[in-house]
Amino acid sequence: MLCNLATKAGAVAWTRGAQSGRGTGSEGGSDKTFEMVKVSVAVLGLVAAVAGSTAVAVHHLDQTEIKRIHDKAATDVAQAKADVARVEGERRLSEERLRAEVERYKYDLRLTQTQDFKPYQAAILENKIKRGGAGGPQD
Repeated sequence: MLCNLATKAGAVAWTRGAQSGRGTGSEGGSDKTFEMVKVSVAVLGLVAAVAGSTAVAVHHLDQTEIKRIHDKAATDVAQAKADVARVEGERRLSEERLRAEVERYKYDLRLTQTQDFKPYQAAILENKIKRGGAGGPQD
């Protein structure tokens, strides 16, 4: 298409030059003009094609980069959610352990106020001895 435009432009320039009597006066000059116009238009077409191809390539790279950034952000968000869930789970376990420990201390306190305290303490000491960790001198 560009070549056709160049050919038409060259033909029009040659015809105008021949009709008006202007130009070099030889056919070689008009052929030279025709070739220059043809080459100029071809170069302009080539430049436009390269610019278009470059724009398409840049757009594709931009889309690829945007997709990569979105994927990375999605991965980061998923990791953050997993971290929050892990920390929440650890916090819940810690609270449950603390509640169990408080309940155990409450039970121990209630036992000290009852008649069953001495047998309970004796059972605890016996368990420690069986495990080998009485924590004091053994008789």
